[in-house]
Parts: sequence; C-alpha cells; structure tokens
Amino acid sequence: MRAPTVFDTLRACIPALAFACLLPAAASDTPPQAPSERLAAEVAARTPMMEDLEALCDGIGARMTGSAALRDAQTWAMAKLTQYGATSVRLEAYDLGLPWQRGRARARLLNANRMPLDVIQKAWTHGTRGTVRADLAVLDAKTLAEFKAALPAMKGKIVLVGSVPAPTPEQQKDLSNWRRDIDGAIGAARLAGVLLVSNKAAGLRDMWGGPTSRFDRATGIVTREHAALLRRLAARGVTPRLELELGGGFGKAPVQAHNVVADFAGSDAGGEMVIVGAHLDTWDLGSGATDNGSGTVMALEVLRAMHASGLRPRRTLRVVLFSGEEQGLLGSKAYVAAHKEELPKVQAVLVQDAGAGRIVGFPDMKVDAWAAALSAATAPAQALGPLDIAYAASRGSDHASFFEFGVPAFAAMQEPLNYQSHTQHTQLDGVDQVKKADLVQAAQVMAITAWELLHGPRLPHLPR
Repeated sequence: MRAPTVFDTLRACIPALAFACLLPAAASDTPPQAPSERLAAEVAARTPMMEDLEALCDGIGARMTGSAALRDAQTWAMAKLTQYGATSVRLEAYDLGLPWQRGRARARLLNANRMPLDVIQKAWTHGTRGTVRADLAVLDAKTLAEFKAALPAMKGKIVLVGSVPAPTPEQQKDLSNWRRDIDGAIGAARLAGVLLVSNKAAGLRDMWGGPTSRFDRATGIVTREHAALLRRLAARGVTPRLELELGGGFGKAPVQAHNVVADFAGSDAGGEMVIVGAHLDTWDLGSGATDNGSGTVMALEVLRAMHASGLRPRRTLRVVLFSGEEQGLLGSKAYVAAHKEELPKVQAVLVQDAGAGRIVGFPDMKVDAWAAALSAATAPAQALGPLDIAYAASRGSDHASFFEFGVPAFAAMQEPLNYQSHTQHTQLDGVDQVKKADLVQAAQVMAITAWELLHGPRLPHLPR
C-alpha cells in the first residue's frame, strides 16, 4: 500500500477546510483595531503585574527611602523598564539628608498588670540609647499654647501625647512653622521619651515621619488599644511606670536619594510628554504592596503594554518612580525643581497611589478645562467600569508637586477596599491584599487614559 502524498492529505482536508470557512471567526482571531482596545487586550492577556509585584514585595520587601532595599528595588525597576521597551532609563539624584534605620523597639509596664506594650519607633527620631524607666504622663491639649505650657512639668517622664492641638486658620497658612513649633517644644522639655498613638485600630501598627519633621526626643508609636490601657490607669489615679527601649537611629553622613526615570519616545520632536508615576518607596512595617507596589507595577505595565502592542505615541510617555513620597513628597519635589524648565512641555501627570482597588475616576483639580479633557481621555475606558470625573482637588501624593506649578496633574480615585483602615503604612500591607483583576482594570484605565492624553489637544497650564 503506497504512503499518502501531500496532495492526498490536502484533498482529504478540502471538505473540512470549506466547512471551516463558513464558520464565524473566533473573537481572538480578530485583533482589536483601536489603540484603546489593543491596550486593554494586551494587559488582560499578557500582563506580568502579579509576578512583578511578588518579585518587588516578596523578593525585595520594604523599601524605605535611604535604605539599601530601595536601591535594590530601583535597580530591579530599571531592568524591568529596559526589558519592557523603555529608553533613556536612569536614576536622578537629590539630597536626602541623614538616613534613618530601624532598631529594636520594646516597652512594658513595670506596675499594674506588667504587660508588654506594642510599640514601634517613629521614623527619623532618636532612640533611647539603651533602656529607660520612667513614670508616664498623659498630655491632652486643645491649643498650641496649652501644649507648650504643659510640657515643662513633665520633665523626666515618658509622655503619652493623646492629642496634638489642631492648627488654627492662621497657623494653617504656615504648617511647616506650626510643626516646628510643636517639635521644638517637645525637644526643649527634656522628656525621657514620647509616645504617639497609631492612627489605625484593631492592634495595627502605623508609621510616619521624615527628615524634614524630626523630634529631638526618643519617640515611639503605641497601638490604640495599649494607649487606652495607659489612659485608664492614669484616670484611676495609677501612675503607669514604663520600661522603654527604642534602638533606631541616624546614619553618620548625609546621603542622596534617587528617582527612576524612563522614556518611551514619541514621534513628535517637540519634547511634549505625559508622565505616568508612582512612588517606589514604602514604610517598613509591611512589604508595601498596596502603598505603592501596585502603583509601581501599573506604571511599568502602561509602558510595557504600549510597546508590546506595537503602538508608538505622538508625545513621549515618561515613567517616573519617585522616592521620598512617604517623607513629604521629597522625590517629586526634587524632580520638579530639576525639570522646572521642562514643565511647560508636560501635557499631564497621572499618578496611582490610593491602594490596589479598581480605578473609579479622576479628580479634575477644580479646573473646568481639565475636566473636559479628562472626560474625553477616559471615554474609551468606560467599558471597563464607570469612571467619574469629580469636581475635587486631591493633594496627598506626588502629583501635587506638579500641580503647585500649574501642571495638569491627577491622582486616580480607586475603590477604597481596606486601604485607609487596614493596609496603608501597617504590617498588613502585603501581596495577599492585592487582587489581579483589580490590578488589570487599573492598568487598562491608566494605559488608555495616558494614550488619549498623549494624542489629545494641548491642556492649558495654570498661571503660577
């Protein structure tokens, strides 16, 4: 029996091929045509965001500004940006001041029930230089004058600051001076130590601080529940006596911090750009997945998806991964200062820094002309879920540094999930708090919005 030839095989297949031609083509056989469809499809089908998030958070971990871990994360991010199609990938330095590193922190009651207390040292504060033992006093004040008047009588004690007086309207005009006044009063009081109270409930630790706002006294942050215990004892006439050790401290010499900057070049030679940003730095109680690892991998994905989709924008897409955000927007302020002459060429800035929830819209920063542009830019993404352009001005992240110079700058509004209540700045901030579906939707919305702004009419800048 002769072996079948190629022609025999083709002849046998002709009926089947003819039948197949009558069938409608599968959806995956027809590539999307519009750039928004191509970007959404690319992110949905091939995104490595969860793998990147795990590498960043599980592999490198917490990334406090000035730390070796942040430098490792920046090296990792630069390699990823290069792999994903970026050009001119670089570090841009700025002066940080003295770095700070954490040490051992512990506290316990020496009287009453003698239980250990859940305490963590406030960043950028001095340690106790060993173990201190002292009585505790509770300080509650309604005004700055009351606050300053009460401190001298507490010399040599550990002071639980139950409430810091809110600034008056006049003091709000210069909050930096108001903070310096409080810090200076604490520093001059010769206290044995200071305990602040976590902003989170349910035993969650919390963190804040930075080189521009520094107490001169050893300062810890105690959980709400243990602060309540100390308050109850004091209210009953029992003076709590504490043992406190805070081992964190400052480096010996000032250092520089860095932002990661990368471009995906546009076809126009005019130098206009859209910046997509996030902050790569974190606090160090968790691994920083929701604040702001999710934003970081989103920014990488916007660039990757454009390159992988074969799209070339008209304006240049620039990705900036800021550092120092947690210490007061230090990285974005430094970027704006270094690029001041270039700011008129920035079409818009898009930042994601409100957790790992789906994007539900953008604030228009109360500028009508920007609201119209945002509505047009987000229109192709409305199929991913309703997107609201809210009449609001948000200031809490790196976009604010650009807005201060009149640049159209927007931070995405996101589903809150448990970000404010549980994960932000706490020990719970890890990869297990992030869902891939939410990451995908956020990256799709940001990629489409960025693409439309890369090609849309020029947005006006505000006079400054």
